[in-house]
Amino acid sequence: MRVHRVQIRNFRLLANVELELEDQTTVVVGRNNSGKTSLSEVMRRFLIESNPTFQIEDFSNASYDGFCAALKTKNDGLADDEVRALIPSIELKMFFRYDPTQPHLGPLSDFVIDLDPACNEALVVTRYELRDGAIDALFEGQPVDELTAETRLGFFRALRERIPALFTAKVWAQDPNDPTNRKQMSQGALRPLVATGFVNAQRGLDDTTSRETDVLAKILEGLFTTAMSPTASADDRVIADALTEAVKGIQLMIDEDFNVKLKTLIPTLETFGYPGLGGPELETETTLDVKRLLSNHTKVRYAGYSGVHLPESYNGLGVRNLIFILLQLVRFYKVFRAEANPPGVHLIFIEEPEAHLHPQMQEVFIRQLSKLADQLNAEQADEAPWPVQFVVSTHSSHIANEARFEAIRYFLATSADEAIGVRQTKIKDLREGLRATPPEHKRFLLQYLTLTRCDLFFAEKAVLVEGTSERLLLPVIIGKLEETEPDTPKLSSQYMTVMEVGGAYAHIFFGLLDFLELRCLIITDLDSVAAAGGAACAVHQGTATSNACLKAWFAGGDCSLTGLLAKTDAEKVKNRRRIAFQRPEVDGGPCGRTLEDAFMLANPALFAVAGGTPNEKELSTWELAAKIKKSEFALKYAIDETGWGTPGYILDGVKWLAEGDIPIRAPRLDVVAEATTALASGEGGNIG
Repeated sequence: MRVHRVQIRNFRLLANVELELEDQTTVVVGRNNSGKTSLSEVMRRFLIESNPTFQIEDFSNASYDGFCAALKTKNDGLADDEVRALIPSIELKMFFRYDPTQPHLGPLSDFVIDLDPACNEALVVTRYELRDGAIDALFEGQPVDELTAETRLGFFRALRERIPALFTAKVWAQDPNDPTNRKQMSQGALRPLVATGFVNAQRGLDDTTSRETDVLAKILEGLFTTAMSPTASADDRVIADALTEAVKGIQLMIDEDFNVKLKTLIPTLETFGYPGLGGPELETETTLDVKRLLSNHTKVRYAGYSGVHLPESYNGLGVRNLIFILLQLVRFYKVFRAEANPPGVHLIFIEEPEAHLHPQMQEVFIRQLSKLADQLNAEQADEAPWPVQFVVSTHSSHIANEARFEAIRYFLATSADEAIGVRQTKIKDLREGLRATPPEHKRFLLQYLTLTRCDLFFAEKAVLVEGTSERLLLPVIIGKLEETEPDTPKLSSQYMTVMEVGGAYAHIFFGLLDFLELRCLIITDLDSVAAAGGAACAVHQGTATSNACLKAWFAGGDCSLTGLLAKTDAEKVKNRRRIAFQRPEVDGGPCGRTLEDAFMLANPALFAVAGGTPNEKELSTWELAAKIKKSEFALKYAIDETGWGTPGYILDGVKWLAEGDIPIRAPRLDVVAEATTALASGEGGNIG
């Protein structure tokens, strides 16, 4: 049995999303504030808390208009069921896949309510919604006229106070093929069905030498508590009992010797008439508790030299972080095994495991995660396999690149309404997004992302370049543009990644870039040749291009040199991609074939370009470019000599990249923010 799909509605950025889960490990990637943490938070609320509560701030900003529409419908005198249908609710749907041939479905049995023998899916719905009969209370005292900016603010102030009191969480089983067929369940019914574990991003591993940190010792306390439970494994109980007996022996010594001597330290009180008649004598008692010994008095040490062991805080943060995660996972496993009736599924969320880990360790972590589950299963071969599913959220390109494409879920925060900036998350499944990609291209992408540092999953914009020269010169070009045109949007303050892919492979990335909805500039070369398949030549001597990227971009159109040089700016843009290749600096002027000769033509005085006609200038720079070493050329003009002008084709592309898809605020959040601020300062008055 596995949770193979979840749907979430109206929770923060997760306005309406669906997430497919892998049987073993799902890797969640995306930029900051794209909804990754919200995923684990909504699961925590519904699956752990016995009485989940939410605030108005937890509702998706895309749902706020629903409250206003419900108020209007109420004021118009329509039926309560019509009003209720408009009131937003926070909802989590979990789709369980099971084997229908199994004689026993365990805790899932109560949730299987369909009568279709071919169906192997069960649907569990949890929803935070308005209580029955609470519509009048929710809208009591609210405006009866159309909401204005001022009355809307007051309305949301009231909602902020009333939602926690008037909303409640409900759970039911639902027929996946018939939404009208449902069976009401209690919140407690989720506990036997799904166990959860959360390793949060903030793990309290302070880097300090002034005080001892004992984070790991507290995990040992949790392991001991689990081992002491009646349903723990026999091996764990033996260890726990041995620890308890050892402490009892020490306790006996303390009672017989330590407390006798300790009592002599108590000053006599006879001078003051104590104990007097009937007054009890003072005694001392020192009690040892195994749990307290572990959490408060047990220090995790690292082996040192000559018997001097190093404190926990003396080890590097990366190693401590890794040990912390591994101990937590072992604890989750032990707790699961100690259950008298183990849940059918164990979901474990791990946030940002890359914290303090060097790149190679990050890659090893994600590779070994599933092997850890296999290793723990092997320790108790007589037990049913641990039904664990890991959900790992990360900002690490190393973890993302190491994971299989099929396991990656890309979280993208977009503006649902560009005019007012309502943001919400899209979840993109790379398995689906690359389904139409040819197998050889998919293999290339996987190999490229594995072998090369790639931040596509975390960037706002991307630049694909031919080679090292463009990559080295690009930061200088961006700096020059922002200096000469300070009013233009600044790429230097946007999250941009630069990938060196070459003209022969850039087109393989087109499908992935479109799927990620990533604004991208592709800087490539005209690569003129005398004829198709012929030798390289100056632009005026050629008729075709050897550049695979250009051929793919303009496939089905005119790809001759004449046709390419006549392309308009609009033809160079597709979806969120723009291609940039050499063009004359002025109409009718000479044109470069590659970056180097185009650079020279853009700076003729700097390179003493010879020739009086455009064709002569092309030949002059063609000959000069053939004599230079590209890497040395780029380093020279990127570092030592920067008094040059940018080739026009690159400048066109960089301006286009900077100007589009600029993040905007979500003004509707201001309504809630203002209401919250007013309440905190006491300005809200009695709005409940």
